[in-house]
Amino acid sequence: MKQALALLILLVLTAITNVAQKPAPVRAVERARKAASVLELAMAKPDARIPKVLLSKAVAVAVITDMKTIGLLIDSGGDGYGVVTRRFPNGNWSRPAYIHMGALSIGRPQLHVRSFNVILLFMNDQSADWFLDKGIMFDREKAPVAGPIGEIKTEQKEVVPVADVFSYVFDDGRLQSVDLKNRLKNVFISFDNKLNKATYGATLAEILTDPDGKKLSRSPSEVTVFSDTVTRFFVSEN
Repeated sequence: MKQALALLILLVLTAITNVAQKPAPVRAVERARKAASVLELAMAKPDARIPKVLLSKAVAVAVITDMKTIGLLIDSGGDGYGVVTRRFPNGNWSRPAYIHMGALSIGRPQLHVRSFNVILLFMNDQSADWFLDKGIMFDREKAPVAGPIGEIKTEQKEVVPVADVFSYVFDDGRLQSVDLKNRLKNVFISFDNKLNKATYGATLAEILTDPDGKKLSRSPSEVTVFSDTVTRFFVSEN
């Protein structure tokens, strides 16, 4: 009887270990790596990258890769997938959580297919908390502002721009300051919680509010490449 009980306990522990060590889905790894690569390329040129003053203050960072806009004769839309990470009060960044960006525009006759990458900086807790809702619709009040490029010389008392969210596009090998609402219409972010749960056993809201990792049933190292990259560039002033 005791041997049977011991065997049962061993099997349960083995099953739990196997679940905890389950590798991340291939899609999760690919999206994290793509987003990290975009950020690396966007920050490659010291005189044409996101200024340090914004890097030090950003509370959350989202990168959407291969944002495709498809236009037909009367309708057009946009679609892309990416990741977001949030800075905790202790200075650490969360595991990358998976998101989807969509856009819809009606009544603009055109015919095109384009692909580019989007970088969003959420500059305060208020805007970062939008990820704790069911989704983010970038209406007039929440619309991102085109972010500055190149260092801002604060010692010369130049005005540091203020916004809830700054937006950039990385396209044709260079970082561009783009007012997202002028590039895309009716933009929204939804959460790919199916992939979040498959990767971590947790939802996006749980991932972004979990500084100790207690809400995640597993934490595969293969996907941390994005949050590791953000940690290198987005260094706090303190």
